[in-house]
Amino acid sequence: MNREEFIEQIMMSCTKTKKDFVELVDSEKTKISISVKREELELGQIQKHLNIIERAEKKKTKARSSITLMFEGYNNRGLLQHGEIRQYLRRLFKVKPHMFYFLSKESNIQAILLSLLEVDTGTYGKLFADRLKGHAEFTFYGADLNSLIRKHVTPAIRYANKMKEPPCAQKDLIIFLLDSMDYERLNEESI
Repeated sequence: MNREEFIEQIMMSCTKTKKDFVELVDSEKTKISISVKREELELGQIQKHLNIIERAEKKKTKARSSITLMFEGYNNRGLLQHGEIRQYLRRLFKVKPHMFYFLSKESNIQAILLSLLEVDTGTYGKLFADRLKGHAEFTFYGADLNSLIRKHVTPAIRYANKMKEPPCAQKDLIIFLLDSMDYERLNEESI
């Protein structure tokens, strides 16, 4: 599915507000960094990070794309290879399904999205080839990435709608997320 069709589908399913929106200047936006330590991953500790996210939620539109999520001691491009990170992200997105609303581009949104894909990533798994192609993390064979992307982008747009952001701001958020995920390359590689 091409980008414009994808954006149109999400906009039609999520957007209800018509209010004008004044874009915040970057200096007005809140910048929050969440650094997840190895021991927190191993122990399944997530509450401290949820508290930080809830504080961001109280800031309303100033918190959009303001959280940088990093994993200490891990290569940010290879998050998918670590079961503890995939498990952490699944728990996080189960509690905060609109999390992509808050994530900044520095969080490596593509790696986070791919870590949410429920697949076997074992050494002999046939779904992923361990070679980089351009900016995309992996080569996909038969994975329905459009469904995965829609599943995680839609709650972020619904959250933006709840924050009464106008359709143009919601569309900008979709474009930001698709750019951060390298949407076209992922689509190309999932064929």
